[in-house]
Amino acid sequence: MKWRGLFGTALLCACASQPQGSAVTSGTRSGEPIYFSFGTTEGAEFSSESTRGRATVVLFVTTFDLASQAEARNLNDVFRTYRPRINAGVVVLEAPKYATFAEVFRTSLGLKYPVAIADAGTIAGGGPFGAVDRVPTLIVLDRDGREVTRLVGLQKASEIEAALGGARQGAP
Repeated sequence: MKWRGLFGTALLCACASQPQGSAVTSGTRSGEPIYFSFGTTEGAEFSSESTRGRATVVLFVTTFDLASQAEARNLNDVFRTYRPRINAGVVVLEAPKYATFAEVFRTSLGLKYPVAIADAGTIAGGGPFGAVDRVPTLIVLDRDGREVTRLVGLQKASEIEAALGGARQGAP
């Protein structure tokens, strides 16, 4: 019974602290590409190498957060319908021992893109994307891997599409 109280408190805190649809534009096209590599729940790799050449959305979540679940579904809708095609992936900010939860997250939401587990450095805020201190956090990379937009909180599909438009500007 005690774990339910702790889980409920964590869930309440995670959801309550999320701003609805706040956006921070944090990158420029003159910035350096971000290099990353995370193992997926299916044993593959979600990495900068596998995503170069297309705009890419990297979504940071926790499996127990309702806003993260909703954001993953919104991104799934965009991933399936957005043209030109994009790359997308989720990075779960939980310890590797919770990989089973990440796989359940992927399958139960019907996600069509990779779900990966963050490494210790990323969880601690020192990974390639810097501090990700709220979930969901959605980062849009241009086709060269440079961050062009960072959105914090739950976004509508139309807001994700608008952020992707910024990744295409200036592309040949």
